[in-house]
Amino acid sequence: MKKIYFLFTLLIATASFAQSPIITAIVDGDCSGGNPKLLEIYADGVVDFNLYSLQNQTNSNTAWGSTQDLSIFGTVTNAFVYVTTSGSTAAIASEFPSIGSSSLVLVSGTVNLNGDDRIRIIETATTTVIDQYGVDSIDGTGETWEYADSYAKRLNGTGPDAGFTEANWSIPGVGTINTLGTCQGGAETFETLLGGIGTYSATASTTPSITISGSTASMDYFEANGPSSEESFNISGLNLTQDVTVTAPTSFEVSTVTGGPFGPTATLAQTAGSASGTIYVRLAAGLTVNTYTGDAAASSMGATDTTTPLTGTVSPSTPQFSVFSPSNIALNYALSAGPSNEESISVEGLFLTNDITVTAPANFEVSLTSGGTFTTSVTVSQVSGTVANTDVFVRLTSGLAVGLYIGDITVASAPAGSLSVALNGNVFGAATNTLVLVGAYDGPLSGGVPKGIELVALADIPDLSVFGISSITNGAGSSAGIVEYNFPADAVSAGDRIFLATESTGFTTFFGFAPTYTDNVVGINGDDAIELYEGATIIDTFGDVNIDGTSQAWDYVDGWAYRVSNTGPDGTFVIGNWTFSGADAFDGQSDNATAVTPYPIDVYTNDVLSTEDFTTTNFSIYPNPTNTGFVNITTTSNETINVTVFDILGKQVISQTINNNRLNVSNLNTGVYILKLNQNGATTTKKLVIK
Repeated sequence: MKKIYFLFTLLIATASFAQSPIITAIVDGDCSGGNPKLLEIYADGVVDFNLYSLQNQTNSNTAWGSTQDLSIFGTVTNAFVYVTTSGSTAAIASEFPSIGSSSLVLVSGTVNLNGDDRIRIIETATTTVIDQYGVDSIDGTGETWEYADSYAKRLNGTGPDAGFTEANWSIPGVGTINTLGTCQGGAETFETLLGGIGTYSATASTTPSITISGSTASMDYFEANGPSSEESFNISGLNLTQDVTVTAPTSFEVSTVTGGPFGPTATLAQTAGSASGTIYVRLAAGLTVNTYTGDAAASSMGATDTTTPLTGTVSPSTPQFSVFSPSNIALNYALSAGPSNEESISVEGLFLTNDITVTAPANFEVSLTSGGTFTTSVTVSQVSGTVANTDVFVRLTSGLAVGLYIGDITVASAPAGSLSVALNGNVFGAATNTLVLVGAYDGPLSGGVPKGIELVALADIPDLSVFGISSITNGAGSSAGIVEYNFPADAVSAGDRIFLATESTGFTTFFGFAPTYTDNVVGINGDDAIELYEGATIIDTFGDVNIDGTSQAWDYVDGWAYRVSNTGPDGTFVIGNWTFSGADAFDGQSDNATAVTPYPIDVYTNDVLSTEDFTTTNFSIYPNPTNTGFVNITTTSNETINVTVFDILGKQVISQTINNNRLNVSNLNTGVYILKLNQNGATTTKKLVIK
């Protein structure tokens, strides 16, 4: 009986040993946003994932966290499951087509990892570590197991390890898939570059094998200027009995060491049956003009040869030059204040037989020195046919009349030809000071939105594009004429309020209406400053541009700042003309209407605006749409407001006089209504939406 009992116990232990999840691959992609992030887990036997969770450990942290239970997978038998991030959806589809839309994919922030971070599977009830990738409490940067812009795959027949055993992994090294994949125009998916996904076997193979990972870009040089620069790929081998020999195709050469020596073959030594290393490859010197292709082959006794394609080009050494410039060169100044600020282009050339001449168009001038002597043209000298990267500075000349000036810089060298760069510049008239910066907000929603500013037009502005914004971060000093964002060429009327925000979705959610414009120029924190330009003149400023606002009296981090009525524009920052919510006033708030300290929308008034001209530009209603049971109505006057609300059929449903700016609409059904306001004999109407 005892013998039977012992055998029964042994059978149970043997059957349950294989019933475990195993981490078998981890990927840090190089598509947009560093995606896809992917973790592959193999269910070895019958695995009940209700028993297990994931945890991560990032950077130099020593605590494990971001726990994600894996119960969504249920019970899985001898199959792979995957965990990825919400931002990886597109990259998974393009780079791992065999995963596709499999139901065995979990989206979780726990795998939002860089290649120096750690991850593990634990038994949820006991926190016992089942398997792990990465050394506990060690930032992987520079470590042999780092997989930034790369991946790691478990060796067949190994795991789970109850920790991290680096010897059980094939780790090709940092940057293996950098700039590659179809997401970046490559011919091969990450899945192909990895040698497949879902390839792990719980049974260790004894057959010699060689894997090549990564791929090379084209290796090029100009005739008589070889060899090319190096490219590289990675080789790993298992169960080997001989070293790995790498043979370059004709016209290429290989080495196991960066910088060489290079030759037609290179040998990668195996130790105890394993080999792993980087092979460097280049296009050989002395070739004629042509395109060269071929396969580099890796071989070892008993293993199937593995190849990777190489390509290279030898181009003719003809005279040539390049010009590099900003996408838009705008050179501006105020009347009688010229010349403009400088911008620069750069030129470089090869195999030239003549110098490069840079000629400015009419009303512009160029120089080889910043702040130096400007003339109508400059010469960049070639030395032995070469011009190293050289800056050429350009500006709008002084003494011009008000107006827009355009033209093309011409860059030429015979017989290489000529190239042109478009310029535009403005000479602005005296500032009208008809736009004022009245508010700044730093919101509480995900991503710190809404972020932005509010402005008010103090007079009719036929072309808003004459105004622009620059942001000043961390006390970096004035933008000194560099306008980062110009408004569109829209016409606005006196009293119009302009909301410029970083994005629309969060702004609309928080304030109940859409921003007027969006641009990242206002993607600043509450300790940063803003400058408002009219032409080339700074007409208004919020914040001290020379001081980081952290803990300053004007700091509005997670809150707001608002201008006092009848002040501004100020040119430089006048703190006494502003009021503040205080830091963290928006913390925990979901929208402005219910905030404890709400941003005072549309409160700013200025006596230069006519109080008799009661139009849609100088009153506001918010939130609109509303589901709160009330709306706030503000105008530029403190007088009582007669409010009448009509349904879509014209039936009057509310008639009320208010003097506290709040209208109770809790009795209205969901739908669209017409709201009519009367104040001091002036009347206007607006659409009201009840959700």
